[in-house]
Amino acid sequence: MHMGVPTITLTGNCHSARVGTSLLTAVGLPQCIAQTPTEFVEIAAKLASNPQALSHLRATLRTRMSASPLCDGPNFAHRLEKLLRAATEPST
Repeated sequence: MHMGVPTITLTGNCHSARVGTSLLTAVGLPQCIAQTPTEFVEIAAKLASNPQALSHLRATLRTRMSASPLCDGPNFAHRLEKLLRAATEPST
């Protein structure tokens, strides 16, 4: 996605089959997430049949990703630090 290549994913039942869903959700592209194989084909066909929309998606994908939580290192570090502190604080 960072290189401007549109991605479609089929949500699965295990962690490795849900990573694409997490990534696409984080960059604000839930319309590229399929729940069934049929829906996956429908999404792909819709993108392929609309070159203007596909071109726009390609042109904006890098910016979307850069602005997403996926590329917000300082915020990620802050949240992780907060969780680690909470996990190591003694219970009262």
